[in-house]
Amino acid sequence: MIQNVILPSYLLENKHAYTLINDGTFIASKSKLHKKDKLYLRNTSHMMILLIKGEKVLHLDDDVHINNTQILFLSQNNYFISEIISSNNTYESILICFDDDFVLNFIKKYKLNINTTKQKTVICIKKDIFLDTCVKTINEYFTKKLQNKVALLKLKTHELFLYALSNNKDAFLAFLNNIINTKSSRVQYILESNVDILNDISQMCQLTGLSKTALRKEMQKLYLKNPKEWLDMKRLLKAKTLLKTSDASISDIATSCGYSSVSWFIGQFKKYYKSTPYLFRQENL
Repeated sequence: MIQNVILPSYLLENKHAYTLINDGTFIASKSKLHKKDKLYLRNTSHMMILLIKGEKVLHLDDDVHINNTQILFLSQNNYFISEIISSNNTYESILICFDDDFVLNFIKKYKLNINTTKQKTVICIKKDIFLDTCVKTINEYFTKKLQNKVALLKLKTHELFLYALSNNKDAFLAFLNNIINTKSSRVQYILESNVDILNDISQMCQLTGLSKTALRKEMQKLYLKNPKEWLDMKRLLKAKTLLKTSDASISDIATSCGYSSVSWFIGQFKKYYKSTPYLFRQENL
């Protein structure tokens, strides 16, 4: 089975399964539970993965195996990931999620010159003694009673970034450059890559982290449409594709495209395409 997980929302909604240190936009979580199913990770922020025990497999064209000797950086995107327990039947993982502003503030603070045209969404860095010590310190933050844990974690994350720049400069600059170059279309990027699970405007707000007012403003800028108009367009485009390429019933297609009733779906489809779903399918067999 494949389990859909939307990060960082999933972490905040399942606090019983994670130890969290966060301020809403910067989120550090620790878990000792591994998921047996393959994950379809819908990552709406950027992420650093620190494995303490066990392994993860990032399923790309060539699978990337990550264990506790490596640090994995993922920019906002969708990924397939598997989690594997260690040889002694244990698993511990720390996820640190951060947004565009965290990266831009880091670049500004240290006056970095991103002098590369390369872009990377995924980089994996091998740990040495210094990085291993950093990760152990971060791990301790989850058990110690300390004030200003978020601030301390942010500083430690900056430290890891700076060290990555020193030892893996080309790869880390390409990672930062990818974030810079996709920032202006972040909302569009998130919505387009997750359109298959969007059923209402509340979900659009949850995924993008925007209020309804801010989402409406952004959608007008991006598409010259309000959120409902955009969502209807995407739903009906999906329905059109399913009618042409699948044997699913019109009722099943209506449900899979987020319509609560077949009659509402037929009315909307006819309004948009000037044809009923049945006639459209017959004409496109």
